[in-house]
Amino acid sequence: LTVRHRSSTHRSGSRVTSLRDGSSYAPRTSISLVNKTLSISGASMRTSSYAEPHLDTKVSSVAFSFYDGGDSDEEEEDNAAAMDAGTGRTNGERTCETARAALEFAFLLCICTVGEHRMPSGFLPAGTTLAPENPDLWCFIMVLIFLVSLLNIEVLDEGTEVFLSRAQANEWKGWMQVAFVAYHYTNNNDVYVPIRWCVSAYVWLTGFGNGVYFWSSADFSFKRFAQQLWRMNFLCLFLSLSTGTPWIEYYFVALATVHFILIWVSLGIARVFGHFVAGWDQPEKKEHREACYAEKALGCAIMIGLCCLIWLDPHNDGEGVYDVFFRPCLINISEYFEWYFWMRTKMDYLSSIPGLCFAAVYTPFRDAWPFGISRLARWGIGLISLSLLVVAIWVSQLPQYCCNGGADYRAVNPYIGTLWIPSYLLLRNAFPWLSRRIMKPIEWIGMHSLEFYLLQFHIFLTSASHRILYLIPKEDWGYTNMCLVGCVYFVVVIKALEVTNVLRNIAWRTSR
Repeated sequence: LTVRHRSSTHRSGSRVTSLRDGSSYAPRTSISLVNKTLSISGASMRTSSYAEPHLDTKVSSVAFSFYDGGDSDEEEEDNAAAMDAGTGRTNGERTCETARAALEFAFLLCICTVGEHRMPSGFLPAGTTLAPENPDLWCFIMVLIFLVSLLNIEVLDEGTEVFLSRAQANEWKGWMQVAFVAYHYTNNNDVYVPIRWCVSAYVWLTGFGNGVYFWSSADFSFKRFAQQLWRMNFLCLFLSLSTGTPWIEYYFVALATVHFILIWVSLGIARVFGHFVAGWDQPEKKEHREACYAEKALGCAIMIGLCCLIWLDPHNDGEGVYDVFFRPCLINISEYFEWYFWMRTKMDYLSSIPGLCFAAVYTPFRDAWPFGISRLARWGIGLISLSLLVVAIWVSQLPQYCCNGGADYRAVNPYIGTLWIPSYLLLRNAFPWLSRRIMKPIEWIGMHSLEFYLLQFHIFLTSASHRILYLIPKEDWGYTNMCLVGCVYFVVVIKALEVTNVLRNIAWRTSR
């Protein structure tokens, strides 16, 4: 068992003290060794850095939501400009870097297009040509990755074992992403409900991460808005154009985009009201001053109201807000687009709200957990969380929801899809010993969640996700193909994050 200690002193160049007093930041996830290996010599800006000491991990929306890969704060851009000045890079060198990144990105899109339309493929699921699904392979993948991760455990610094740290959030996303890709690859419908819960958890994290960020920074600028939309949709948009896949079929991205916009609008309205009407203090990240609880409550209330207003039709007469304003616009794109958008968003239209509500009380809860909370209160929180989990399992197994290939379950998922999360978080942080330990391979996967999600459809899978891609054009060689294609998949994922970050930095530096 390999246990590595993560030194924040080495990463940031300064001593990181305990988070209990709120005087410093938790260490950010370091750049992966694989990224360093694949990076071109001398192109330091080409790698995706997670070690900037100036960025507060407690208020990074990117840290907790589906899309990771670097934050978009002004300081990061200033540092990039300073690096250019410090290294004496000329305009010609920057132009060459831009051209190289663009060519690499075009080559990446070509790989995905060839994988989608030109490569040999076999029927799902992998490893069998007889059964309609392969649950044994799904379990094998999960157990194998768990055992490999046990050999690569990293220990965070003393004092950084906070409840739901950035590294822990990345690890959580990594586990869900592995389960999700394996589910698609093996067509294991036995885990349909848990996979739906993972989708809801990603939306929960979007609500949580953005709530923590906005209530700590009050950064509702258009620049922040555009940067987040860029990060979520840039690669997705070009994949859609190059492979002919409708944007909506990357529905994780659609969910993250929709809920981010709603949160930005809801909390922004609350901030405007607090500033011009109520006179509430403005949050200030550098002074560790968050929005007041009245502003948080107003923001949550607006978010709940918007979600119910859009997705609910009280009279069931087809005259709801969605039917009147959104459906006609989406049908103009295509009827399939409108139907798929409605189905996917309706299944998780409430999922970001519990995360947003938890973000409202996250800071005091984080600082008090576990020993700042009485034993009786901890037992009470645990029993309530366990009860929510039992309710979710019981409802999902009711005859009216457990059959018909999951179609009937979709109606109830908005209400029970996130009830398992409190139990998971409490179990994951039951002891400081657990909070300090991170499974490094899974955390690394979580750092690349967006790329793993998007590229699975064109490299691991193919033909609109109905078949699996083969390098050896024989279905009898399913497991060998899985290993070979998996290696290509990982390399392309790494380069995709690297190149998109380079293009993002270039775009924002040019726009200043």
